[in-house]
Amino acid sequence: MSLYLWFTLMLVVSALWLIWFLCRPLKTSALNLEKSNIVLGRQKQAELEQDLQSDLIDKQVFEQAKDEIVQTLSIEIKQTSDTIDSTQQSVPIWLIALIVVFLFGASLFVYRSLTSQSITAQNVATMQTLQAQKPPTLAQSIVSIKKRLKEKPDDAKAWRILGLALFESDEISQSLEAYERSYQLAPKNVEMLVEYASTLATSQNNQFTGRVSTLVREALEINANSSDALYLAGWVALSVQQFDLTQKLWQKALSLLPENQPERVILQRMLNELSQTQNEDIQPAQQHQVTLNITLSKRLHQAEFQNHYLMIYVKAMRGRPMPIAIVKIKVKDFAGVVTLTDENSVMSTRKLSQSSKVLAVVRLSKSGSAIRQVGDIEAVSQVIDVRNDPTVELKL
Repeated sequence: MSLYLWFTLMLVVSALWLIWFLCRPLKTSALNLEKSNIVLGRQKQAELEQDLQSDLIDKQVFEQAKDEIVQTLSIEIKQTSDTIDSTQQSVPIWLIALIVVFLFGASLFVYRSLTSQSITAQNVATMQTLQAQKPPTLAQSIVSIKKRLKEKPDDAKAWRILGLALFESDEISQSLEAYERSYQLAPKNVEMLVEYASTLATSQNNQFTGRVSTLVREALEINANSSDALYLAGWVALSVQQFDLTQKLWQKALSLLPENQPERVILQRMLNELSQTQNEDIQPAQQHQVTLNITLSKRLHQAEFQNHYLMIYVKAMRGRPMPIAIVKIKVKDFAGVVTLTDENSVMSTRKLSQSSKVLAVVRLSKSGSAIRQVGDIEAVSQVIDVRNDPTVELKL
């Protein structure tokens, strides 16, 4: 039963009781007084008759006294009756109706006021709870971490988290600065070293050379069984074409990963591709190419874009977004057509001709960074097959 129904039923019962009370008021003590007078009168008459029989009074006195008792009793009964009539007068119907209407109106007004205030308070509390439970955005998290670092600038863990958050926001240069601060404060943190090396490799167009290899080596010196460090070490070995070492490092990383880890599937596929490459006969492979006809809008021909870069590349349809082959050209030097071949391959172990289903991409970048930045303009083709030596039309 709803709360409104209970409240209405309570009002109806209260109103019925009030009407009964007003129509049938409580009896007064006048009725008891009338009975008392009658009993007293009878008692006096009995005493007179006893006195008459005892010859204490004569017949004349008896009659006179009896008449006085009757007259006195009559007067008292009349007064009592008038009192009862005055107390038993019924309340006017219109007054009863007015009282009932007022009772209903006042009760409903008070109830609605209280419930509306309660609902409003509940809504405010609910909204505050939801706002408190809502997770912060990445931008809000970055602001919060920076605020904490102003108070505690020597917090190495906070600098590392800031570096990761900035990396997720494509702020690579700022991310590297944060990781460097964390490195200066806690150079023996394996997780930080792996993240720092990975971010640095990304900023170097996925080249695992220079300080990247140094950071990976430092991580392995601290923990030789770090699967993440072994994975990056495999890429470092692959960049210098040490295939056997790459296979050993990745195989060890695979053995250290839990069975339910999704990274196992990726790592196993990379090992399979590496084995396939090593087992291929050393024969001149058939060369394939991808030709891109790129049309720039009139706006991009304006002077303000002349020193921007066109990042023209081919990447795998699935998996890592790392380019397979790429060309970087300034807008002022662009002739409208670009042909990607094996010579433009990013890795010597993964030639363009060895790929099949790929996507062609052209991106306008002010900085020329390999990672897409805020404000970059990009156009992506449909899936193409490199073995068909396709020609792709893209508009930017």
